Amino acid sequence: MKTRIINIKLILLMVFFVLSCTKKSKQKAPIHAVDYTSYVNPFIGTQNEGHTFPGATTPLGMVQPSPESYNIHYKGYEMDHIAGYQYNDPWLIGFTQTHLNGVGCPSMSDILLQPLNTDTINSESRFNYKSTYTKDSEIAKPGYYKVYLDDFKVQVELTATERVAYHRYTYDNEKNAKLLIDLQYGVSWNINEIPLNILEANQQFEDDYTLTGYRKARVWAPRDLYYVIKFNKKIVKKQELTPAENKDEKAPRYILDFDMQGAKVLEVKIGVSTVGIAEAKKNLDTEISTWNSFDSIRAATNKKWNDILAKFHLKGNEDKKVAFYTSLYHLYIQPNNIADVDGGFRSADSGVQKATSGKYYSTLSLWDTYRAANPMYTILSPDLVSDINTSMLDSYKFMTVDSLNPKEANKYLPRWQLWGQETHTMVGNHAVPVIVDAYLKGIKPKGYSDEEIFDAVWTSLTKPHYRNHVELIDSFGYIPYDVKLSSIDDGRETVSRLLENTYDDYAGALLAEKLGKQKEADFLKKRVTYYKNVYDKESGFMRGKNAKGEFKKEVDLSEVVGEWLKGSDFTEGNAYHYQFHVLHDISGLVAIMGGKTEFGKKLDDLFYSESKPEVKTLVWNIHGTYGQYWHGNEPCHHLPYLYKYSDKPYKTDKIIKTLIDEYYYTKPDGLMGNDDCGQMSAWYMFGVLGFYPVNPTGGHYVLGAPQLEEVVIKLPNNNTFTVRAKNLSNTNFIVESVALNGEVLNRNYITHEEIINGGELIFKMISEASLKKQ
Repeated sequence: MKTRIINIKLILLMVFFVLSCTKKSKQKAPIHAVDYTSYVNPFIGTQNEGHTFPGATTPLGMVQPSPESYNIHYKGYEMDHIAGYQYNDPWLIGFTQTHLNGVGCPSMSDILLQPLNTDTINSESRFNYKSTYTKDSEIAKPGYYKVYLDDFKVQVELTATERVAYHRYTYDNEKNAKLLIDLQYGVSWNINEIPLNILEANQQFEDDYTLTGYRKARVWAPRDLYYVIKFNKKIVKKQELTPAENKDEKAPRYILDFDMQGAKVLEVKIGVSTVGIAEAKKNLDTEISTWNSFDSIRAATNKKWNDILAKFHLKGNEDKKVAFYTSLYHLYIQPNNIADVDGGFRSADSGVQKATSGKYYSTLSLWDTYRAANPMYTILSPDLVSDINTSMLDSYKFMTVDSLNPKEANKYLPRWQLWGQETHTMVGNHAVPVIVDAYLKGIKPKGYSDEEIFDAVWTSLTKPHYRNHVELIDSFGYIPYDVKLSSIDDGRETVSRLLENTYDDYAGALLAEKLGKQKEADFLKKRVTYYKNVYDKESGFMRGKNAKGEFKKEVDLSEVVGEWLKGSDFTEGNAYHYQFHVLHDISGLVAIMGGKTEFGKKLDDLFYSESKPEVKTLVWNIHGTYGQYWHGNEPCHHLPYLYKYSDKPYKTDKIIKTLIDEYYYTKPDGLMGNDDCGQMSAWYMFGVLGFYPVNPTGGHYVLGAPQLEEVVIKLPNNNTFTVRAKNLSNTNFIVESVALNGEVLNRNYITHEEIINGGELIFKMISEASLKKQ
């Protein structure tokens, strides 16, 4: 009896132990034990002006092999095709190795390959090698793309490592297996200018399996690209096509035939470098050393994406999950590390350099991304932020001259950098707030002292360079539209340039104070207030001013203007948009506009205007408007959250729900404007989470209205931050109260530190009708 009792106790103890272990295992199980890549739809944004691409890429990779599409109407100027692909096009003309995500200017689409299976060779036009395809055969997932070319009877598959594009072609009939290689091709504002795309080129077949070369493309910014193309089958015939479209084309087109040895599969690997052919070979050999490894490379790239996507675990609407994870995917397509495996890269004007961190991140659309994308990186990937900012300081260090203004040869941090080359696109010096925001959050660049960081910031803000106009700002307190700004620029975008520079000055002042440089801080703080100098109290808008101090009269408030117009006030915006472009001093803006009630009325005038923003001097489609609000362009992105500073803060919640539900959806035309290197995507993510960095350098996030029942963020420090929306529904979308870790918040923001420390943010949601009864 005693033995039985002992045995029963032993059994019970063992059961308890097993249950305890099981329970403990469940607690330790990762919240992301699913394939999050299944929620990503790379086709979102590929129709109209989202300008995304569906092809394969690794996170932040140098290459992005993807299809180039064509339609019968695509004969000249065509903004829709600047990413190389439109979802509804009926033909594919080939597959190129580099692409940009959602930008507003064309570039890339280097080295076009098109597998063929025909005896008919027609060299009159590069567009004669197009093929129809069925949409059912087209598959796009993170790190993988597949399609069947109906006219050439071949299945195309694409995947990639960081620096190597990997193609796999499966021919129906291997006896006619051919491959077109077009080394002249690249996207342009006008397809008729493709023959002018290459400034110089050379190439050579090193053996029967290898083509290497160099090309310098001119579009947007001149870029150096070295490449090696390797085939797993022997080339048995080469035919160079006559450049019938333009006898002056610098790079050739080839048709290659292969000894398929009875096999139906041809594999192609393309390694690239900005430094040299030897470096391109090293990149290829390091990252993909063997053949028949396509599936393993695809799986490895898929895992890299899953590791990033697993930073979030979502509960709620399935379509919103797809939109959210696709936004996260788009956010991490760039900036692109263009350094070779040994850290070498080619800088703008000082030749080959070694990246301080071993990585050199370029593709920096800073005018767009400083607003939300870069702050999102500081939450999710501080190590990446450190490397990005180190790259920008490397750029400053290696810069030798302002190529557009050699008489004022002052160095400056990147404005819009593409593959190490400064495009001089847009306005402001927005590398400054990106670097300062990270620095104040404890994320510092690698290998640079505080003095070196401050020197780059101070010089960029206070020394003349292209579109900087510091002498005029210091002399007038604004930029007069009737004073010549420089030898190569005149009075364009003067109000926007002042307002954007004023924000950068604010960021610089914060850094100066942090480093104990009070004299410099005071100088920049004075400039920070200059936004008031262009606020016309009579009209209630920001307005251009002449050298006499007189505001412009009879301004068309709805007209969108920009650098294309001499004497323009704004950068890709109108008077409504820049009326509120004071990110660093909302309380000051509220005050000069007459207080919270009047401030709210001015927001109402914008959001509920019967007119729409309109570009009257260019052919330009404006998508995603809400009254005068234009969600498709970045200067508006903070505006919905400004109601939180008014007497009717709940209006933010209503607008956010509309924008999330109606301006983002899970179809190819699901983006209302360019994704702009992840900025549109980051806005969506913040919108779903329920907070937004109205002041991107302030360390605060203004509380909005969450759009999912629950979001768990797995933070890099192993903490988790959970956002819950209680009672959320299609009718309950207004925030009644917010509690952080059980404490009700009596403020309209949370801090970066509160997020990083982990915890729980709970929103209690009610209906608009219930709110009005209170």
